[in-house]
Amino acid sequence: DLRKCIGCHACTIACKSEHQIPVGVNRCWVKTVEKGSFPDTKRFFFPVLCNQCDDAPCVSICPTNTLFKRRDGIVDFNSDSCIGCRACMAACPYDQLFIDPNTHTAEKCNFCANRVENKLQPACVSVCPTECRIFGDLDDPASEVAQIIAREAVTVRRPDKGTKPKIFYIGADEAAIQPEVAARPFMYKEGQVVMRPLGAVDEDPRDPGFPRVDYDVPHTQAWGLDMALYLLTKGVATGAILIAAMMWLLGSRGFVATIAAPLVSVVFSAITAAILIKDLERPERFYYILVRPNWRSWMAWGAYFLTAHGALSTLWLGAGALGYTGIVTAIAVPSLLVALAATSYTGFLFAQGLARDLWQGPHAAVDLVAQALIEASAVLLLVTQVYVEPGSEQFLTIVLAAGLAVHLVFLVFENLLTRSPTRHHELAVTAIRRGPYARLFWGLALGLGGIVPLALLAFGIAAPLAAPLLIGASLLSLAGAFAWEYVWVDAGQCVPIS
Repeated sequence: DLRKCIGCHACTIACKSEHQIPVGVNRCWVKTVEKGSFPDTKRFFFPVLCNQCDDAPCVSICPTNTLFKRRDGIVDFNSDSCIGCRACMAACPYDQLFIDPNTHTAEKCNFCANRVENKLQPACVSVCPTECRIFGDLDDPASEVAQIIAREAVTVRRPDKGTKPKIFYIGADEAAIQPEVAARPFMYKEGQVVMRPLGAVDEDPRDPGFPRVDYDVPHTQAWGLDMALYLLTKGVATGAILIAAMMWLLGSRGFVATIAAPLVSVVFSAITAAILIKDLERPERFYYILVRPNWRSWMAWGAYFLTAHGALSTLWLGAGALGYTGIVTAIAVPSLLVALAATSYTGFLFAQGLARDLWQGPHAAVDLVAQALIEASAVLLLVTQVYVEPGSEQFLTIVLAAGLAVHLVFLVFENLLTRSPTRHHELAVTAIRRGPYARLFWGLALGLGGIVPLALLAFGIAAPLAAPLLIGASLLSLAGAFAWEYVWVDAGQCVPIS
């Protein structure tokens, strides 16, 4: 009941004490928002904690079943299973998961399940001096919490996400409950983007009366440059087999289809695996994703797709090197299908990152295939400058041009032509168009890394390009694809969700 909260932070301290939470991270905290101009000012206190969702996205995305829903409705976790992939952080629309710096595993509020099992109130509830926190069983109509919800006007955070949250607020101001409304302090990247209240597009956040966040925890990104590198190396690895399979099925039996493409795939598959394992907070547990898979998680499916892709690439390379063309013919179609799955699954994984509106929708999976073809054909074109194979070079030029054309259509449609469905999406796109990512987007992803190489290759399809121009177009294409992957990953997480 926010009419009673005085912002004393006793709940935060009690939670830290109960669960020995380290400095710098929190299971719960009290966000503070100021509104108005002197002398007509208001301060709103907004307690933030896990929403114990009925349909918890963190449970669905966790690849090792670390997070689970108990019979009593509490969303709990088993840290012994956590590999530290941070997927749950990307999925939670409420910014409630974090990595414990001591255990290097995910952590979150679990309603003090240890206390609830012993018929005690959660620590934050028992210590609240104004009794603004009311805890109980919603399924019991005689309970205080059920009666309050039945008679009071209550709101929840992000109802549009469909998670069915179980934290209800009385008297929540829009500036406090909707994270995109109030201006943010310097710790937030989106502070570099003009943020206006919903429905008030002409207001200026520099106005002293503009709602502003006075206190909140630092906004933590789940994924960053490491994920962009993974997308690049995975794109080269899977795209190489896509190209090899297409060439083989079209009758090519040359060096590129037989040796070069599968070799590139094997090398970049190994690099991709190394990046994935190194990026985990608990890399020694990497195999848990294979032996304890959660089949609702696209990350678990992706681990199997990538494993199968690596095995088929290795088999293709070995059979090609030894001249066993019958084996290559037999695995060409399965390799094509597995490579498509390993390429596109990341789009569905990112869509499971429910917290980030920029990542929603299946179109990203299609663009990832286009990017894989760009990245692999660019690398293979560089290979053909050492081992000349004219027919293959022409085919790779066409593939690279086609991939660039599809990718550029996606960039223009997604970031310039489509109307943003939510304020969150609008802020992310604004950050790309004219915010901190504008130079990378306009200068490299769209310009030097997209339009320029496509123009060069368009001429090269009719008449072979000179080697320096072809090398330049390939390198620019790689740089442009990587630039967009970084922008897409980072900008999707730059909007506040708490």
